[in-house]
Amino acid sequence: MSRLLQAAEAIARAGDEGVLFVDVRGHEAFRAGTIPGAVQLNVYDYFIPHSDAAGFADLEAAVAAAFAASGIDAARTVVFFEEHTGMASPRGLWFHELAGRTGGHVLDGGIAAWRSAGGLVVPGTGPAHAVASRTGLPPVAPMRRELLAAVTDVLHPGAKVDIFDVRRATEFSGSFAHACCSRAGRIPGAKFLFYEDLLSAGRYKPAGEMARLFAAAGLSPRRTVITYCHRGARAATAYVALREAGYDDVRIFVGSWHEWAARPDLPLLTGA
Repeated sequence: MSRLLQAAEAIARAGDEGVLFVDVRGHEAFRAGTIPGAVQLNVYDYFIPHSDAAGFADLEAAVAAAFAASGIDAARTVVFFEEHTGMASPRGLWFHELAGRTGGHVLDGGIAAWRSAGGLVVPGTGPAHAVASRTGLPPVAPMRRELLAAVTDVLHPGAKVDIFDVRRATEFSGSFAHACCSRAGRIPGAKFLFYEDLLSAGRYKPAGEMARLFAAAGLSPRRTVITYCHRGARAATAYVALREAGYDDVRIFVGSWHEWAARPDLPLLTGA
């Protein structure tokens, strides 16, 4: 089953009580106009500085708390959307799958596609929700750890693992560095494809076309793919694309370059 839901089908299912639409834009945009019955949830601003046991525990607690507060736990089918398909709605879906849930979707093309297809838009009501740090809370049931990758997994990936960088070419080469990162460059051995090349006109490209792009980047569906970006959001766009293209074992290095750059003991490469 595809993780992507097209606008026409979303409109047809809008009256189903078992379907919950989750607006992952800012609360101001949500209040201005959203899909009827949608709840708002910020999935973008959360990140973990360390992909270790404590970081994973915080991630699990943060997602569990946000999902419970926003009502996602009670929904049979969850559809995440933003203005156009980008990096937030796929991240919402990745959180959903990390929590062990199935049947979630990204509204492909976002609320812009919904409007274009004639879908009703109403002012959003309800509180702002966010996936936020829950450090110090009692542990929750472990989530799908097979969707996560830690520093050690990336440093010693093994013969059947590809490391996949989806940042901009200037980030990959090291000619650009985010202000929060003390080092610039890429993880040695990483393969590269800019995440926006998976999208066209605010939607995912067809699965076959994405599969060809992945093959051209040196990836294979017979191998494990660990994808990363700056802090883990763009990697989620690639995660959904890879799964749509037939890749069954895909993980996100959730600390991503932000964590790697902060560790002077970890190797890096620069240059084209």
